[in-house]
Amino acid sequence: MKKVAEGPLGTGKAFVCLSLLMLLVLSSEKLESYGCIKRKSGKWLNDTCFIPGTCNAPCRDEGFDSGHCKNLWTCICYKNCTGLSL
Repeated sequence: MKKVAEGPLGTGKAFVCLSLLMLLVLSSEKLESYGCIKRKSGKWLNDTCFIPGTCNAPCRDEGFDSGHCKNLWTCICYKNCTGLSL
């Protein structure tokens, strides 16, 4: 009697490999591992932004981890960006 996993051209083994690959892809989507997200703050009131930590509060209100003054008038919010130089 012939085993299913030993079919022509190893189709059983290919099926197992594809199943494992699909499981890996689906599990990474569920974990939402999207990496570093950065965006211009929508709550920043266009005040001067030159003191470090000035725009952290509006960014945290928007659900981000921290904020950084890109220039004198722009606040950029960051999420999941640990260990990166901003």
